[in-house]
Amino acid sequence: MTHYDYLEQYLLTHTTYSPRTIKAYRSDLRQMKTGSVEWSTKPLQAYFDDLISRCQPATAMRRYHALTALGNELVRAGRLQKNPMKTVRAIVHQHVPQRIHHPLEDTIQTIRRIAHPTYRLFFELISQTGLRFMEARLLSIEDLQLGAATLLVRHGKGRRLRTVQLGAGLMIKLQAFLAGRTTGLVFRSVRGRAINEQQARDTLRKQSLVTGGRPLHPHDLRFSFATYLYQTAGRKLLEIQRVLGHSHSSTTEGYILSQETELRQIIDALSA
Repeated sequence: MTHYDYLEQYLLTHTTYSPRTIKAYRSDLRQMKTGSVEWSTKPLQAYFDDLISRCQPATAMRRYHALTALGNELVRAGRLQKNPMKTVRAIVHQHVPQRIHHPLEDTIQTIRRIAHPTYRLFFELISQTGLRFMEARLLSIEDLQLGAATLLVRHGKGRRLRTVQLGAGLMIKLQAFLAGRTTGLVFRSVRGRAINEQQARDTLRKQSLVTGGRPLHPHDLRFSFATYLYQTAGRKLLEIQRVLGHSHSSTTEGYILSQETELRQIIDALSA
């Protein structure tokens, strides 16, 4: 079995990546396979040098991060001794988008206006724990440790386990929502399966447009949570990193947004 065949099978059986991520990663693999690029530094560097010359910077960087993640999986599976992507330089001029900050208190109030009880509690959990969308979607009742006011995250990136604290009010809502259920997924459809991903995203987006006039996406909730912990609650960066399940503090730093003003407003003020 080639590395490509292994990764294709890995993506098709992986439970924590969203369908969108899997689709993008498989597309990246096909592009690389079409060019007969080997999993070693020199061919990969040549591949990215060519990619940078003909693609948008954001596309090159997205593919760089995707193949780095897949290279890590090859190392984890023992197919490579080290990830060659770690030595590939994909330096490009990249426009860094200014992400809109959504204050956490306002975000929670928006979520609490969602009519559907399952989606309402689902997004309350994400906004108050910083879980990724798929981590919350695959959360099982057995992973709720209500006596200790914590939950165990089993489906994090890199298959890393972590424990996250639960607020007292959220615990009460979860207990009422479960209505005595002791096994299975916490958030499930009427057929007992995981909730529909697209329907959940659409529900949050529509409610946020009605309430605040701008769309909210599930990942915005993690940014709001991280920003609140750092700027309002005064928590240390390392602590926030552990709560969010990031492997590097530099990733966590990118989740902390300015609550005061947007970069564009600063630039406009300087040029006035």
